[in-house]
Amino acid sequence: MRSVAAHLIQLAVAVCMLSNAHASDAPSPFSLSGFGTIGAARTDKDARIFRSSTEQESGARTNFDLSVDSVLGLQASMALSSAIDLTVQSVVRKGVEDSYSPQLTWGFLRFQATPEVIIRAGRMRTPFFMYSDSLNLNYANPWVRPPVEVYSLNPFADLNGVDALYRTPIGATDLELHLFGGKSTLDVRHGSAKLHAIRGLKAALSVSGLTLQAGYARSNLSVHWGDPLFSALNTQLLATGNEHIAQDLSGNDSKASFLSAGFQYDSDRVLLIGEYARRSVDRYTVSSAGWYLTAGYRFGPLTPYMTVARQSQTAPVTTARSGIAPVDGLIDLFNATRNKPQRSTAIGLRWDAARNIAVKTQLERIQPGPGGLGIFLSDNVLDDLNPGGPVHVLSVSADFVF
Repeated sequence: MRSVAAHLIQLAVAVCMLSNAHASDAPSPFSLSGFGTIGAARTDKDARIFRSSTEQESGARTNFDLSVDSVLGLQASMALSSAIDLTVQSVVRKGVEDSYSPQLTWGFLRFQATPEVIIRAGRMRTPFFMYSDSLNLNYANPWVRPPVEVYSLNPFADLNGVDALYRTPIGATDLELHLFGGKSTLDVRHGSAKLHAIRGLKAALSVSGLTLQAGYARSNLSVHWGDPLFSALNTQLLATGNEHIAQDLSGNDSKASFLSAGFQYDSDRVLLIGEYARRSVDRYTVSSAGWYLTAGYRFGPLTPYMTVARQSQTAPVTTARSGIAPVDGLIDLFNATRNKPQRSTAIGLRWDAARNIAVKTQLERIQPGPGGLGIFLSDNVLDDLNPGGPVHVLSVSADFVF
């Protein structure tokens, strides 16, 4: 708790100093802005540890925890010419090994090739989801956090590469095409993962408050697990002559694809959002699909909303069997610990307390399983095989931009 507060305060002080320094300057091609969330979450079961991301190695139990959702970010942009500018964004939030080290989330050069075409190179967000660009900027989202049933399907957040965006009106409809390519690296619990040779396309149509989006990407996938369960299973597989099964669990030779589609309808009062995503891999981790639907209605500054969501497995890490009961038991447990199925119902309220501040509260009923603990962690790894009944998660947050 002390570590979270210390890092957020340090970055906030730096932002204020920089902002004050530039406030007295004459108008320049340099701009600075910031954003953040102070959030707290708790569950009603101490044996189920809630987290907002599969990268987090600890989370909220029955006491309110500030580490799950809190984030602070700083973004700077500088015009280098009439057509080229540089954007840098750094974020502090809980990550792998419970680290709060600042992370470079954006760092790219942007070239306005034509009025319709933008080309970027450097580090950007992976555009796998409808809300990819605002995953850290919670003020822009209606929920306390985007539904994890969909947004945990692809934890690779950073794209190191190039992309091109084409925007044009077609009558009353706005069309956007987003072509991207590059690579991405992810530190996971007791291991690492990489996407190589990412290539993808995303398309969006917007008209009269309705936005439709769809995207597809393919890549090569490397995953290297190092947790005690994997080490024990791998040792047993090699010792019993089952190297072919061990090759399904970890290595550099997997093919992955990711499909997503979604819509958002946002009128003066009515808010409707839906999104579907599917991850398909041929080894090293599970193939899964997820969806959610959100409906909200605005009453002045208040927006109550409701979300239903689900994630399910479409294929386990491996279906191979060794024919040796203890080893096959370890295979079943390994499959379960990589599987994140769950279904949830959430009700929430967003209050736009000021022009740049939103206060939110959200209550979720989450049923983990079958065949895994969903987004939760447990002190007992065997719980992944027996996830038990529903868990209720209460979250409150204050989002702000400056």
